[in-house]
Amino acid sequence: MKRHNLFKVVMLTILLMVVLSWIIPQVSIDSYGTLNETGSTSPVGIFLLMNYVGEAIHYFWYVGLYVLVVGGLYGVFHKIPAYRALIDKIVGSFKNKEWIVIAVLMLFIAGVAAFANMQLAIIVLFPFVISVVLAMGYDRITAALATVGSVCAGLMGTALALNTTYGVDAFFSLSSRSNLKIKLLVFVIAVGLMIGYTIFYAKKHRTHKDEKNSLFVPEELKKKNVRIWPLVVAFDLLLVVLILGFISWQDPLKINFFSDLYEKANSFSILSVPIFKNLFGLSSAFGTWSTLVEASVIVILASWLISFIYKIKFSDYLSCFMDGCEKALKAAVLVVLIYTVLVIVVFAPYTLAILKPIIGLTDTLNVFTMSLTAFLGSVFGIDSYYAALGTGALPYVNTVYTNLASSDITLIALIWQTMYGLAMLVAPTSVVLMATLSYLNIPYQKWLKGVWKIFLIILIVLLAMFLIMAAL
Repeated sequence: MKRHNLFKVVMLTILLMVVLSWIIPQVSIDSYGTLNETGSTSPVGIFLLMNYVGEAIHYFWYVGLYVLVVGGLYGVFHKIPAYRALIDKIVGSFKNKEWIVIAVLMLFIAGVAAFANMQLAIIVLFPFVISVVLAMGYDRITAALATVGSVCAGLMGTALALNTTYGVDAFFSLSSRSNLKIKLLVFVIAVGLMIGYTIFYAKKHRTHKDEKNSLFVPEELKKKNVRIWPLVVAFDLLLVVLILGFISWQDPLKINFFSDLYEKANSFSILSVPIFKNLFGLSSAFGTWSTLVEASVIVILASWLISFIYKIKFSDYLSCFMDGCEKALKAAVLVVLIYTVLVIVVFAPYTLAILKPIIGLTDTLNVFTMSLTAFLGSVFGIDSYYAALGTGALPYVNTVYTNLASSDITLIALIWQTMYGLAMLVAPTSVVLMATLSYLNIPYQKWLKGVWKIFLIILIVLLAMFLIMAAL
């Protein structure tokens, strides 16, 4: 059962949420700050739990789909000799300087997670980064640190990414452009610490032998003259389109070009027939992509285009794509199951009963209790919006901590943002973490053993920063 370790962890997490629904009474708070404590529980039974699994599939199927199509893309990549040639080119060009590759890739991943709403969409780059890291001779924990660690560090310093910060910003009526200097400082510190720790860990585990690396790195080339540039151009184009799609152009950047282009394209008609609207059926413009549906379409089209460039027969393309989807199926099922936790805590609202006593320990803002509240809320909420508002934590904070100064509100918003990113580094409800561990076949306990030091370091640094801000 070792190979099903992650499923056991997720199922035990779901079971814990179910048990809590039998023990802890419901507590909710409305938009006016009125607390509703009925004193009764909302037990989740067996059949109701299955219904909640169905709800998770109904609302979050697109996350599982995206994981599948990313797997399909790399199924095609493994068919193309240019992919292995690209990996060899990178590894050979930076021999004895591998830390540069790790640092650059991590900075890029963290950057798009922080500034382009791509904390989940960026997993399209993960298998490539993992292949490069493993081909350089490092172990799978290093590969996970380079990918998951980068995303989580980016989330801690998120700025201008409306989908990530919307919940807290909207509740406190903060502008998405507010406190950019502080957010940038957090980004630099968190990403710097994560890169430094990953490079340190990588050097320490350079000689680790992993016989299963062949699952992630394609077979060595039999012929040497392989065209790499078409693959590089196509893959770069894919990343550019995704980044353009997820950057919040209108708010906060005040750039309306893509929304205007979208309106013009949808209104363009021939003989009163809206050609582009009917042909593409786009539901939103660049900068307003809030799910992974559009991203999935782009990845599928990119996979076909690359197969066409390298003259792969369509039947072979389908076969390779489906083989890749099959390899990603476990991760896709796992991430959808994780969202069952969110469905449970939404329909059986007992999380505020857990967080309420922590918040009420003080009648003024306390850095430590607020950080603990934000961390636990993130574990329960999974998504940053639900972590802050779906659990009822922030609305209750607003009723307990009256007459908050603007500096206090800024600090609370920063605490929630950073603790969310930190929680996603270790929580069994972290979608990006569990999907990556599933792909790499890393047991959850082994991951915690490899990451606890950097988790503790970042936590101490963040708490010190919060204390300084509170004292000013």
